[in-house]
Amino acid sequence: MTALGIIFSSSKIPMPYYSFYLPSTFLPILLAGLYFLFEDKLSSPRLRWAWWIGSLLLIALVGFYVIQDHALYDYFKGYYHGGRKIIRNIDVLYDDACYGFTNFPLFAYLFVPLANLPKEISGRIFFLIGYLCLLPLAYWLVTASNVKGWQRFLVLGILALNGPLDYSIWLGNTTQIVMLFVLLAFFSLNRGWEWLSGILLGIGGLIKLPLVLPSGYFFLRGKWKVVGGGLLVASAVLFLSLVLLPFELNSIWLERCVLMMAGNPTAAYNNQSLSGFLARIFMPGNYGWDPLTPIPAYVTASNIGRALLALPALYILIAGRKTEKDTYLQSVEFFIILVFSLLTSPIAWTHYFALLLVPAAMILGNPERLAYKPWIHILLALSLILLSVPKDLSLALFEWTGSTLMLSPQFIGTLVFYGLLMVVWRILRKGHSPLPA
Repeated sequence: MTALGIIFSSSKIPMPYYSFYLPSTFLPILLAGLYFLFEDKLSSPRLRWAWWIGSLLLIALVGFYVIQDHALYDYFKGYYHGGRKIIRNIDVLYDDACYGFTNFPLFAYLFVPLANLPKEISGRIFFLIGYLCLLPLAYWLVTASNVKGWQRFLVLGILALNGPLDYSIWLGNTTQIVMLFVLLAFFSLNRGWEWLSGILLGIGGLIKLPLVLPSGYFFLRGKWKVVGGGLLVASAVLFLSLVLLPFELNSIWLERCVLMMAGNPTAAYNNQSLSGFLARIFMPGNYGWDPLTPIPAYVTASNIGRALLALPALYILIAGRKTEKDTYLQSVEFFIILVFSLLTSPIAWTHYFALLLVPAAMILGNPERLAYKPWIHILLALSLILLSVPKDLSLALFEWTGSTLMLSPQFIGTLVFYGLLMVVWRILRKGHSPLPA
């Protein structure tokens, strides 16, 4: 068997609690790690281009062979059929429970070219797009977070073993692509390319709604170029939606896929928001995706929980408004709002929490700015372990213990991470001067 054949066959070895894609996921992350290891030897631009092009070709070849037909559940259930229905039968784009395609209507047009291909070929192309994104994602996670030395390989290892990322790849979702947009947005912000940063965050927010609220942070902080970039994207989408689509279709999406979920919790095991956590406690026994009618105890607990979670976010917005900020402190504040948004969103699927690897890597990459103490390292390690738990492991622990807490590792890990980000914010704020009156 050739070396390439060994790669193909090993990519289908079952890994405990992870998907069968995990071994192949290692490849692009390994190639990024090898680049950092031999970066000094790749001294000329020609050598570096050769490395990246060769790596992408190898990843594409492996990705073409490892895809399995019964995977890519989100793609075939949502994106693929959304691309077909938006052209062929627009009236059935959204069902009564918003079970298939769930994004805003205009987004379905992006999948029309793929939806007109045979299903097998379409799935392979979509998988390859997400799979190829893992290489720049690994590179930019290290580069944008400024980690150095052995910590670069620690960050890459955490990325490779991240359960939510593995889940996104298996589902055929777009979370890893959006995560790349977020990384590039903050790299752009650090370089002073604020318009580009706003555009990237605007695109990410349209695909993953929990990113909309934290993007509004830049409005409150008066970062008008970032706001302008986001509004440019939003305005273009609004204009095209009014021109290309009936107004009723946008209303149906808002009603069925946004507002209905806001009032009726989903207790699904992969909903890691506060509403999912509380629904599993107060309305146990139904861990599917159907919206549930809330009981009074759930409503009370939900209102109290949201209020408590809002306090840290409100505090940093008010207390930090007169503090002089660099882009790092702005990034920390943005991610505090993102964590709040994920926790309080009606739906926060497990794979969304791969996004929190970005601020985790940023914390690891700036030790000289933070007065680290052992308990801070413990908090970071605990939150990363919980955030990285594979979906199948949480299900196995639930079956073993019978405790619904086992179904909420990302929710609990995010609570710990929320507290850690507040500690980091306080440390950074002490090192910044107040703005002049």
